[in-house]
Amino acid sequence: MADFQTLVGKILSDENFAKALVGNPEKALRDVGIEPTPEILEALKGIDTESVKKLASAFGQDKAA
Repeated sequence: MADFQTLVGKILSDENFAKALVGNPEKALRDVGIEPTPEILEALKGIDTESVKKLASAFGQDKAA
């Protein structure tokens, strides 16, 4: 679960990471210390930057300080 929270926070706070995640999800995840699973990579396949940010925002709202 910590990896998911890290991922959501990174997407919301780092525009360059969000773009990298769309362009090369496997590398972007590894660069921040998250081991990409086949399920995560499949979920990110074909998604655009705005969609990634909207999804992260939806999950992040419940965790906002």
